[in-house]
Amino acid sequence: MGDTHRALECDGRAQSWATKKIPAKAQRKGEPAVHMTDQMRRLSTPWSIAFERSERIAKANLPPGIILDPAVGSGIHLASICIATNTVGLGIELDEEAARFSAANMNRLLPKGKDPRRIAHRIIIGDGVDSTGALSCLHSSLDASGIKSTPPIAMIHVDPARPLDAQNHTLDEMAPPLRPLLQAWLPHMEIDHRGPALLLDLSPRLSKKQRSEVDKILDELAPGVNRTWEWLSQGGGRIDRLSVWVGPLASSEKFRAIRMGPSAVESMISSSEQSLFISEKKTMPPRFDDWIVVVDPSIVESRLHIDWLNSYIDESYDPIWQRANLRRPVLVSKTPPPPALMSDPFVVAAGRVVAHRLSPPNMENAPTLARAAERAGVGHLVLRCEVDPELHPKIQKRLNKSLKGVDGSRGFVIDVPVSSRDGGWHVNFVTCSEK
Repeated sequence: MGDTHRALECDGRAQSWATKKIPAKAQRKGEPAVHMTDQMRRLSTPWSIAFERSERIAKANLPPGIILDPAVGSGIHLASICIATNTVGLGIELDEEAARFSAANMNRLLPKGKDPRRIAHRIIIGDGVDSTGALSCLHSSLDASGIKSTPPIAMIHVDPARPLDAQNHTLDEMAPPLRPLLQAWLPHMEIDHRGPALLLDLSPRLSKKQRSEVDKILDELAPGVNRTWEWLSQGGGRIDRLSVWVGPLASSEKFRAIRMGPSAVESMISSSEQSLFISEKKTMPPRFDDWIVVVDPSIVESRLHIDWLNSYIDESYDPIWQRANLRRPVLVSKTPPPPALMSDPFVVAAGRVVAHRLSPPNMENAPTLARAAERAGVGHLVLRCEVDPELHPKIQKRLNKSLKGVDGSRGFVIDVPVSSRDGGWHVNFVTCSEK
């Protein structure tokens, strides 16, 4: 089978090896148990996201062939796509230990039974860019199992490793690098009039310039083929997944934002046009009794904020964006938001301004912050502002202790930028009641 690649069957032998190394464990309650090192667990796609995506992929009517993941990692995403599409999977992984765990996970996750395709799944240890070597290894392994067919590639999913500083690395520093990877595999794909079926997972912090570089690569290698950029958030105040869906996987819209719940999509908005984000510069902080809405960052990062907000704006509700930091976009209005907006999954929190502070929350002033909230009728206060990540849980715990037993509404503290006369910025820390 060659010296550079080795094929692993996704069978009981793979699972037995993995069980001796690391017992299978579910990432979250209700999800299937899988074998993963701590490093793999940190990088792996959550099962809920992989499963939801796979259901959408299954509706794409893929051309015939197998699913390829040339940087397969834990194997969770590949297994979920194979299950949803009832298709054979080929995963490639340079790290031998990760490849072996992936083969075990494929065996655990794929349906049991006598379907001949069940024995055709393979994980290959080797370089995912070397398509010739990988395919030679695959065909030799299948032939040894009595499988004579050599199917083409129906779809490629790739989630490459990347440096920690995602905004300052080049695309060639991804592993495997995107351009040579696609150049190596596109000739082996079954492609219909819609173009190649590609799902590219990228760093959520990819800069606009880097996204343009990805577009340029796709323009060169798959000219004229539809693509959809997708920003996905699980509601934790950050973008959890940035991806590009190409060819049969693309929708009719070019851009999409998704708010993902624990196990399903809670809301989705898409458009073929993006809007410029403008945060209005105010020299005064929001007034007492003004209303603040904290919005999921996927709405603004995708630049679909105008499309999203337009359905809620009317004569009684006309907010402004007053936030320079895109992680916690903020809407400010003089009147309460309409109930439909308050219940929108893209809304993180909404409340009426009841207190101001110039200094950020810290361990020393947390009791004072809590007392001010109590006087305003707030009995539980959540930090939604920028503080030292290491101190955040400690400050939150101190706030909880200071407000223990206090009867009142829920509330939050948000940092709102205010422009100075010299053209700079200062931050006002605003307490809001969600009552």
